[in-house]
Amino acid sequence: MLTAKVLSKGQVVIPKEARDKIGLVTGDRVEVKVTDEGLLILPLKKGITDDYAGVVRGRLSLDELERLYAEQPE
Repeated sequence: MLTAKVLSKGQVVIPKEARDKIGLVTGDRVEVKVTDEGLLILPLKKGITDDYAGVVRGRLSLDELERLYAEQPE
């Protein structure tokens, strides 16, 4: 079992072994859920437009761009 310590500002460092196993890298976002059993930390799926957020101004939202991208045939 891996353990982590809660720091003074409420920060928790996810152990390197766990980050490596699920591919978390600096800048990735995680979702924190409170469950009956305790705390659950899940990586958020990175969308195709996440790397370009704020770079292009247009009429479509990032959600709309991702939806259009997902609808493209392979």
